[in-house]
Amino acid sequence: MAKQLSVTEIFLAVSLAASLAACSSGITESTAPGNVAPSESATSAEAEGSEGGEGGEGGEGGEGGADPVSQDLNWGNKFDQGQVLAEFTENVVLPKYQQFSSDTAALSQAIDAFVSNPSESTLATTRQAWTAARITWEQTETFAFGPATALGLDGAMDSWPVNQTDIDKLLTSTETLDAAAIAQLDDTQRGMHAIEYILFGTANNKTLGQFGDRDPAYLQALGQDLNAQAAILLASWDKGVNGQPAYKDVFTTAGTNNSVYPTLVAGAQELVTGIIDSLTEVGEEKLEAPFLAQDTAGLESRFSLQTMNDLASNLQSAENGYLGSFAEAKTTSDLSLSDYVAQVDPALDRELKSQFLAAKTALDSIPKPLEKSLIDVDAKATIEAAVDAITQVKTTIETKLVPLI
Repeated sequence: MAKQLSVTEIFLAVSLAASLAACSSGITESTAPGNVAPSESATSAEAEGSEGGEGGEGGEGGEGGADPVSQDLNWGNKFDQGQVLAEFTENVVLPKYQQFSSDTAALSQAIDAFVSNPSESTLATTRQAWTAARITWEQTETFAFGPATALGLDGAMDSWPVNQTDIDKLLTSTETLDAAAIAQLDDTQRGMHAIEYILFGTANNKTLGQFGDRDPAYLQALGQDLNAQAAILLASWDKGVNGQPAYKDVFTTAGTNNSVYPTLVAGAQELVTGIIDSLTEVGEEKLEAPFLAQDTAGLESRFSLQTMNDLASNLQSAENGYLGSFAEAKTTSDLSLSDYVAQVDPALDRELKSQFLAAKTALDSIPKPLEKSLIDVDAKATIEAAVDAITQVKTTIETKLVPLI
């Protein structure tokens, strides 16, 4: 879900855009990120990355502002373990983005196969491929900083809500539908949720016979565009793009002549804030808000009836950030944020691990799909319990972990 930026994130986005303007062959004092004025394109990228989107039934959408509690935390300015950032990047960020790039490639190929041979089988395979890519993407939520935000990639791939009205108009128009054309569209007409809308219908109820004449071309172009954006995101972290430095080098060199992260503490704050933001999004924005409003239209992946996947993946992303691990790739950091906390306060580390487990268990107890249980009185208690459990993890991090950073 594309997010609006906090004040800190705006600063980091502008700083990143400036730093990315520096040549990857080396950053001297005269060309250091802090000494490069943000260009017009950098400002544009920042604005695009902050777009929540307009959508729904042609109306205005988008997410709310950043969590005000996370804006004013009691940071201890004590963090001194740079290896935590390096290990997190190597064992979580890079393999996750590699998996997402692979998943979007598989989705694009599945769409091509469906278009070439429309059948119940190829449609099911394509929907499964979308689900796999979606789960992977939502597990990147904790590190949706840096290029994902500053280069507008988050908005291009995950703007919500989509503009169903404009998508429907495009499907009935004569405008060109190819990857180049899709790349020029508003974010609310492209990305994962545009694919979801065309692929699943409004409630996972689209039949094979309901695909229109232009649906296949739009799907193919959307799949190609999504895969292209995923590849750029991976490259921006791993190798750098267009002569720009790899963001893994920006993040892991926090505190060493680095205007994006001028101190090591700033880098750790970025990671912890990412964890807090993930918990805020899953517990408050994606679950509690629509539950209190009894508004199933506010559920992000409601077209496919898979919002529960989003919630579970966001929560897993937060835990991955804390543990420094990526179970599917069997990568685990030698020194994680959890290890750092355990060195300083072993009881707190045990408490957080227990709370993460409790939150996952509570979330998994909600009857599926959430699109139905959200307004089911019999599910009320389980939803409230999940919100409380997720909120507890966030509160513990903000009140007990933050002062250690």
